[in-house]
Amino acid sequence: MSRPRLTAALLASVLVPSTALASPDTTFDPLSMDRQTFRSTVNVDFGYEFWDDPPLVNDITVFGLTIAGQYMAPSGVGGYAAIPLSYVSIDSPLFDDSEFAVGNIELGGVYAKKVRHNTSLVFHAGVALPTADDDGAGGLQAYASVPRYGDLVQRWPNSTWLRLGFSPMGREGKLFWRADVGLDFALDDDNGGGDISPILRLNIGGGIDLGSVSLLGELVTNIVDSDGDDTASTFTLGARFASGNLRPGIGLLFPIGFENQNGQQNEYLDFALIASLAVLLDPS
Repeated sequence: MSRPRLTAALLASVLVPSTALASPDTTFDPLSMDRQTFRSTVNVDFGYEFWDDPPLVNDITVFGLTIAGQYMAPSGVGGYAAIPLSYVSIDSPLFDDSEFAVGNIELGGVYAKKVRHNTSLVFHAGVALPTADDDGAGGLQAYASVPRYGDLVQRWPNSTWLRLGFSPMGREGKLFWRADVGLDFALDDDNGGGDISPILRLNIGGGIDLGSVSLLGELVTNIVDSDGDDTASTFTLGARFASGNLRPGIGLLFPIGFENQNGQQNEYLDFALIASLAVLLDPS
């Protein structure tokens, strides 16, 4: 190599920041939006709901737990699974029962592609199988869907759903963002699934990366086709922390527009606390 070229190469290696030489990590592991990313991940999500007791109800306790994971090959093709669990306890003169119930287990495929150095696209399609418990309080497990409201159909008993989703996500410096667009179609209506199908899911979120912690804001919206379009949303403020391949997170979620949603008394829901753990399985 000639001396001028060698000098230019040395100057470039010193003057160009290392962040400009490598593609930024565009992974957005949300607290309340769709889980799918372009990385192999195991997720454990917990949401505890705080309610004002509705009329004729002495006490109500609701929380949801979901264990999920996805594997992504280097080609960008992968698969995912999610197992939703719910606890519902209602004490009233007319109904007194508690149940720890399994929901509709979901299986599906993922395709992810980086379209720019700082932007990725993630497509996913899956089926929520009719495995949800409908006995006693287990039949009310849809109440536990609020912390991941976009996954409402995972807790709709006696129903099977086709789920389609598309998620662009990216990063610009310390700022990062994500959007989700999805459709859920009922493949049967043994429990009135057809009455709310299709469900249009529209989510948007963003945050700032402060190094070992990222601050997040997420808006999740379901538009339900039930005798006219009914719309309800959740808004979450939270944080994710980074420690090696572990990404624990916490959040505070507020319901928006849940009054009389599908005839339920969700106006008595005040807020929910979210705890989440994402474990990255790939080294990148």
